Amino acid sequence: MSVFTSIQDDDLVRSIAKATTRLVYMAPGVSQVVAGAIEKQFQGQRLKQIAIVIDGDEECCRLGYCDAGALDSLNTAAQLHDIALRQHAGLRLGLLMADDEVLIWTPTPLMFEAPRGKSEPNGLILTPQTLQDLPQAMGVDPQSPPEQIEVSTAPVVKEELAKIVAAIKAAPPAPFNLSRLTRVFSARFQFIETVLRGAELTKREMRLDSLIVNSDAPEELRPLLHTTIQPFNTDADKTVDVPVLVNGEQAYRQNGEEITKPTTQAEIHAYWNELTQKYIINLPGFGKLIRHADKAKFEAGKTAFEIVLAAWVKGFREVVKGDHEKRVSRVVDLIVQRMANESEKKRLNRVAIQTLVRKGLDNLRVIDPSVKVVYKNITVESTNDNEFLDVLRKAVPAKELANWFHIFDAAPVVPLGQRT
Repeated sequence: MSVFTSIQDDDLVRSIAKATTRLVYMAPGVSQVVAGAIEKQFQGQRLKQIAIVIDGDEECCRLGYCDAGALDSLNTAAQLHDIALRQHAGLRLGLLMADDEVLIWTPTPLMFEAPRGKSEPNGLILTPQTLQDLPQAMGVDPQSPPEQIEVSTAPVVKEELAKIVAAIKAAPPAPFNLSRLTRVFSARFQFIETVLRGAELTKREMRLDSLIVNSDAPEELRPLLHTTIQPFNTDADKTVDVPVLVNGEQAYRQNGEEITKPTTQAEIHAYWNELTQKYIINLPGFGKLIRHADKAKFEAGKTAFEIVLAAWVKGFREVVKGDHEKRVSRVVDLIVQRMANESEKKRLNRVAIQTLVRKGLDNLRVIDPSVKVVYKNITVESTNDNEFLDVLRKAVPAKELANWFHIFDAAPVVPLGQRT
């Protein structure tokens, strides 16, 4: 057995499951799978000795050492089985004792790093054999051959180290205290950007050659003129039966039947505007914000709206199919009329114009309806931007701005004399 190894959640779960008499778990927090394994041992009620020690405060969870939902679940299970969870502030090592097997590892702060791979040792399993093998694994046992060394025997290459030092000097990292503040900055708001896709059917534009559309204009001005046609603009008042939304949720009858009603494109947009006005805050000059506490409700409302939007777009496409020939004829009539004063040499006949119009309509790209949402975090620098703060104060009630952001101390400085 290797002395140094990669210890991850799967290893902890296997070891916890094997415990028959004693279980000691000490770490900054717990993940969902580890909490589940411990809870199963609680339910088995076969262990005589149990000790669970965690840090588990808000900072610990935000840094990625702890899953808040798992912590809550573990605490509920512990109370149910009359087992006390103990807390030790600032705990950052991991130790698991399952009967006589001891695992010691360095927990990963998932906010900063991905979980360790199998070839990246972050711990060791203590047994009488591994304790005996530790000197040779470290390469300090004069009786052991070099091939038994577990920690790499490759020396540091002077030239490679020089490149690293030069690169750091050329582009120095931010001061560690500033980097910590930036990484563990937390705000109650996020910037949000939203884009409706495939919803503006009555505004869809068909591009035609400038010579055709603007043939009645002076030749020198034709390139300057807009050369598009909105073929569905006169269909803005058409309605489609779609589900009804009430306060951002689909409405149903008492028997569970979906409520629908004839709806125009303007009314579809009204649904979206109602949702965004309810949850999104406009900051002129800076963009839009959403409260973290409102994100789940907004996402649920967005999902319901997308169902209605997709139903309306599908229905509208079916409705306008019936008017296709009339639409082609209307556009052709307009172009024929505008080409009346064109020279006979350049003038197109009605059949040629009709062919171009049909081709233009066929080339209108079909865009599947959806809502694109992008969230962006507020930066720590914004908390010192007076212009941003002035606009924020005008847009958000004062009671919501009390402690609206927090900077967690990821690595508190321990005064000399208090280090252990």
